[in-house]
Amino acid sequence: MDAPRIANLINYLPVFLTIFMTWTFSSILISSDVKFDKPIITPLEEPEPSTPPAEALSNPAPYLNTLVFIMIITISGIGLLYFARRKPRFFKVLITLLIWVISFGITTLYTLISTLTFQLYSFYLLLISSSVIATLVAYSIIKGGELKSSTASAYIASGAGVVVGVSLPYWTFLVLIIGISIYDIIAVFKGHLSSITKMDAPVLKGLIVEIGDVAVGLGDLFFYSLTISAIYLNHGLISAIASSISIIIGYMIVLYSLSKRRQLPGLPIPLLLALTSTFILSILSR
Repeated sequence: MDAPRIANLINYLPVFLTIFMTWTFSSILISSDVKFDKPIITPLEEPEPSTPPAEALSNPAPYLNTLVFIMIITISGIGLLYFARRKPRFFKVLITLLIWVISFGITTLYTLISTLTFQLYSFYLLLISSSVIATLVAYSIIKGGELKSSTASAYIASGAGVVVGVSLPYWTFLVLIIGISIYDIIAVFKGHLSSITKMDAPVLKGLIVEIGDVAVGLGDLFFYSLTISAIYLNHGLISAIASSISIIIGYMIVLYSLSKRRQLPGLPIPLLLALTSTFILSILSR
């Protein structure tokens, strides 16, 4: 994020859209009987969610799963930044293809789950409509203005974030939120993200959402969605509402803090506030 005005409501649009779509997608998945396997990027088996925290968090699996997750994010991020700066044409083609594939996948998935079944002719219609939507989403992110780009980016981030959030092992989720917050601080202040500013947003379209006075990373929106959906699944409706409000408050704090700094990580404050509000509600409900 960079160069904000906290009272400029347009700065909040990507976050508001992401949270709204996260609730929509989470409701579809959680209300269905579909059970997702844990993501391939969290390969180790960990204790059950009902395991006492002291025992579960003494197991190495959540930490190793988090390490694998963050290593993949780091390698992917460095690679995409390299292509964006050294091979911009290749980057544009690659990021457009990635956006199209992800959008096609989440559109197909949520439509199938919403309707539960498709006849053969309807399935072909689904593939065609998903292709059209994926093309519109990719075009809106790469070529669209602020509103179109923000809406399409929120669609991608929330659609993918909810899938990962509801399938992520519980203890890995908790460790990941803390781990990705630490990673974001290091990457923004000392790592490969430290040189990125709002001026780079046009070059990095597809990775960064530029709107109003800010440039928000697509990864930030993804983790906001992942966090809310995982809390919704594991802690229930009230905690999910509290986490959504906490993320908005955290985002406001980041915007305010950016008036004093050129650049700040967008994950630690919102995510840790969401986690804190969840734990407080869990303690109070006992």
